[in-house]
Amino acid sequence: MVPTDKTPAEDAAEAAIDVLTLLGFAGIGLAIAVVAAILIGVVVRVLSRRRPALGALSRHSRRPFQVVLALLGIWLGVLIPTTSAAGERWRILFDHGCILALIAAVAWLLISVVAAIEDMVVSHHKARSSARQTARVKTQMQVLRRVGSAVIVVCAIAGAMLTFEGARAIGASLFASAGLISVVAGLAAQSSLTNVFAGMQIAFSDAIRVDDLVQLDGQTATIEEITLTYVVARTWDDRRLILPSTRFTTQPFENWTRLEPKLLGTVEIDLDWLVPVEALRAELMRIVSSSDLWDGRSCGLQVTEATDARVRVRAVVSAANLGDLWDLRCAVREQLVSWLQSDAPYSLPRTRVETKPYQAPSLEEREAFNRERRLAWERESAERRREADDTIQMLDYAVQTEDEFERKQRQEAARRARRRAEKADRRASRLDKLKLGGGAFREPVPSAETTRVLTGEDLASLQAALEDEHPSVANDRLYSGSKDAEERAELMKGPSEEEMAERVQSAERRKKKG
Repeated sequence: MVPTDKTPAEDAAEAAIDVLTLLGFAGIGLAIAVVAAILIGVVVRVLSRRRPALGALSRHSRRPFQVVLALLGIWLGVLIPTTSAAGERWRILFDHGCILALIAAVAWLLISVVAAIEDMVVSHHKARSSARQTARVKTQMQVLRRVGSAVIVVCAIAGAMLTFEGARAIGASLFASAGLISVVAGLAAQSSLTNVFAGMQIAFSDAIRVDDLVQLDGQTATIEEITLTYVVARTWDDRRLILPSTRFTTQPFENWTRLEPKLLGTVEIDLDWLVPVEALRAELMRIVSSSDLWDGRSCGLQVTEATDARVRVRAVVSAANLGDLWDLRCAVREQLVSWLQSDAPYSLPRTRVETKPYQAPSLEEREAFNRERRLAWERESAERRREADDTIQMLDYAVQTEDEFERKQRQEAARRARRRAEKADRRASRLDKLKLGGGAFREPVPSAETTRVLTGEDLASLQAALEDEHPSVANDRLYSGSKDAEERAELMKGPSEEEMAERVQSAERRKKKG
């Protein structure tokens, strides 16, 4: 050690002054970086008014960009004034720390840029493409963003490790034995890599999309999220099924909304041999015709089995989506059971151990009953058609007379306003004789606002708004009748009509190419 004339106290004071000097340099560099960040932010905000893409880029990358500028400012603020101390230990450690921090900040910035690109692409398709096409692009961009982020993180970790001398030596040896290492790594990560490639295959093969309804191991679920390694499916009771991506590439599953969400459903009831099938068929038609859940496509009733002591009837109904179909099937089952109990109790299944014969209706009575129910349904259908025709005529008459009615209303309003103005003028003239001198009478103009006629949907929405959020009685529908049920119904609707049309067009294009 070289002897010095300075005391320990003086050495300590000198070291403290050096630290404060370095902090001052770092503070100056940070201040310059903050000013630069503010100026760049102002310029980007001005330019983003004409270029919305810059706005998305600014929203995602503002914070990491500021961190990168701050680190650069601190590093350069200390680096430039201390060039003479380039070989000292503290300077080497400081440079190494700044490099590691910059690698992490730049990786963060690149990940945010990838997210901004995803946002820009999805927004572009949302404005110019159909909802289904937008959902498809969104799913694919999510996968690409995750792949890009994973690559950036791996490169950042590799770059940070290569800043160490020991890691560089290890890296050289790894590159020398890359063949063996790749084989070992492939075997060790086989399952993970398989899921990654399966996730990319799902995203780009269009086998499933977000919002599709699928049948998985006996459970109906809606595809909620598609990632690189797993798929999230939401069931009707708000459970989430986390399934590996390989589940959809190696095992069969049902996609109920591959081309359209319309579905058929069945209701099966075991009955006695005396069941009046034609009357039951007419009652089924009456039930579905009076329900808002039936889409009008299909309705039928067949006897599918007639074995042992009972027969099995199957009602087939159709609905626009899975939620409506479930509620329609439950309603049909409930009302058919009620009708059988009240109008045809002899049709209920029974095990016969008879000591004396059961006095069932005769053949003529049963045929008459069937004719009566069929005629009743025909009369009801005719009455509904007449009511529909009357409604159409009334609407036509209302449209024809609407202009005349509005004209009379305006004239009547003008007359009332004129009478009120004349009364006000007479009252004012009695108080001040000169107040109306030289003034011309001006007819008041009635209000331009039109009377709003509330429709049935408006009244229903007002009634729903006034009702309590929690129902006071049990609901007979699972997918309608309450706020929670409407949310479940929205979940079970599947893709929209535009999305379905786009999918049909894609399928036709694939057929032509094949």
